[in-house]
Amino acid sequence: MTKLKLMTRISVAALAVAAFGVAAQAQLSSAIKTAERSTASGAAAQARIDRIDDKVGEVVREYRAALQEKETVALNVDQQKIFLKSQENEIDSLRSQIDRVGEIQSQLLPMMLRMIGSLEAFIADDVPFQLEEREGRIAKLKELASDPNQSPAELYRQIMNAYQIELSYGNQTTSYSENVLINGEPRKVEFLRVGRVILIYSDSKQKMHIFNKSSGSYDDLADGFKLDVQTAIRIALEQKTPEVFPAPLPGATKVQ
Repeated sequence: MTKLKLMTRISVAALAVAAFGVAAQAQLSSAIKTAERSTASGAAAQARIDRIDDKVGEVVREYRAALQEKETVALNVDQQKIFLKSQENEIDSLRSQIDRVGEIQSQLLPMMLRMIGSLEAFIADDVPFQLEEREGRIAKLKELASDPNQSPAELYRQIMNAYQIELSYGNQTTSYSENVLINGEPRKVEFLRVGRVILIYSDSKQKMHIFNKSSGSYDDLADGFKLDVQTAIRIALEQKTPEVFPAPLPGATKVQ
């Protein structure tokens, strides 16, 4: 009897332990599942947080890029404003110059006509060498000045060229043929010119005559200068090496 009670107690205890174990196991499983669900939920939440963070980062980058672009556009606009202002100033300057063109041209032609007149007067008062060429150049300038289709720039260029040619005559020693009035008749003779200082010609009788600017006529040149004049002519024609030669002057007498 006692054994039976003991066995009954043991069985009840075993059943109690078993029941407790089953309950504990169920609670543990439930806890594990709850933890797993919490972990999964946390992972999902973290994933959402990460996606939101990425989105925020992207928005921030786009915002910064937009700010940079705005600054660039603003800088370009400022530069364009400066450029446009510069262009406006340039246009205003050009308009001002265009407005003055008519005034300048109206003053330019009279000035160039005075230059032609001054050159013509200079030639008339100068030693009378190569007059056909020099007077022909003046006539050409007058013709250009009277042509309404002639540009002022080209006329001015031609005038300055004529002045340069006249200037160059002062540094030349040259020999040439040209007509001269002898006893009222034009005759072609040989001339020797040394700068603007000496102008000599020899006639058909081999007599030499030198221009006297004071009287405006030719004086006879002493025969003693003939060899010197012939040497100078050969130098002028580049038939002889340049050298120093005696230069006769009007009224000069060759010293023997």
